[in-house]
Amino acid sequence: MGKHYRKESKKSRIIKITILFLLAAAALYAAAAFVARHERRPSVEAPISTSADKDEEKVAEKEDFGERYAGGEKRADNEHPSVEKKELEEKATTAFERSADKKISQGQKRAAYEEPEERKYSGPLPLLAIIVDDGGFRLDYAKRAATLSLPLTWAIIPYQPCSKKMLELAKEKEIPALLHLPMQAITDRDASRYIIGKGMSAGEVRKKTADALASLSGVIGVNNHRGSMSTADDSLMSPFLDELKERSLIFVDSRTIGSSVAYAAARKKGVPALKNGGFIDNVSDKKAIETAFANVLPAAKKKGHLVIICHFRPATLLFLEELDKKYENLPARFVTVPEMIELLDAQGEERKSDISNNLKKEMEK
Repeated sequence: MGKHYRKESKKSRIIKITILFLLAAAALYAAAAFVARHERRPSVEAPISTSADKDEEKVAEKEDFGERYAGGEKRADNEHPSVEKKELEEKATTAFERSADKKISQGQKRAAYEEPEERKYSGPLPLLAIIVDDGGFRLDYAKRAATLSLPLTWAIIPYQPCSKKMLELAKEKEIPALLHLPMQAITDRDASRYIIGKGMSAGEVRKKTADALASLSGVIGVNNHRGSMSTADDSLMSPFLDELKERSLIFVDSRTIGSSVAYAAARKKGVPALKNGGFIDNVSDKKAIETAFANVLPAAKKKGHLVIICHFRPATLLFLEELDKKYENLPARFVTVPEMIELLDAQGEERKSDISNNLKKEMEK
């Protein structure tokens, strides 16, 4: 009986150790998932971020900065397994509302730069620029988007199967294109997932940026793909922006995390810059995208100008094709990214001129 009792105890210990190991693994997985959920899309200064809940880092797991993206979009248009359309619409609206006044949590690192005073366009209609992200994988999607008269700006990931062909198409159709540069996310451990990341020297950052730009010659600027870690790190953003400034290129901060310093750093360095106001296709369903977009126009009116981001996906293309039929009748002026920067800069020069003239008049009194 004693031997039997000892054997049972040994088995019991093995079972207990196994259970503890499984519990620990589950806890680690849950912690990683929690971090991923909270490093999402723009939180601060993202008035319309239907995307506060959209995990760009998570979506990129299938898009990856590799060929898995195409395989991730094999569902039929509008198909969203196991989720009712009403639930999708509610999710889009709730995420939008929750993100409207979201602030950086106290535990987050403070930005190295103060947020610059936001420029507000004072024209008769607010400006609205739409960026279509994650180009480089599906040329057929790009061809559909290229038929639209709706002003769009494409963002193309470098070194992908269709990157160069997509850029050639953009040039042919006179669609401005950004380099969609993969940057390290907080959840990234595999260096193959990004081009700009932690631990790189200033020289490395500039060279990698220059190489990526050379691979897509003719882009008008850069916006970041993912990058919740990189864009919050001034030691990475400073040399990256120096490279853009030297080339007179535009930068758009995708704002995948609220503590990003990229936009503020760009403005301080004199790099023409904009920042994302929100993502409208976090839920890849046409009705959900329409629900999200319903919040865009009021937000644009409030700010005077707004940049929003969507992606080369079936449901998004259906939405854009419908928007193409009616955008000219909507209460906003749809523009490309370079057009928005040009209009904001021109308004800024006019204001400077007005201030200067007023000062002269005061001095002449």
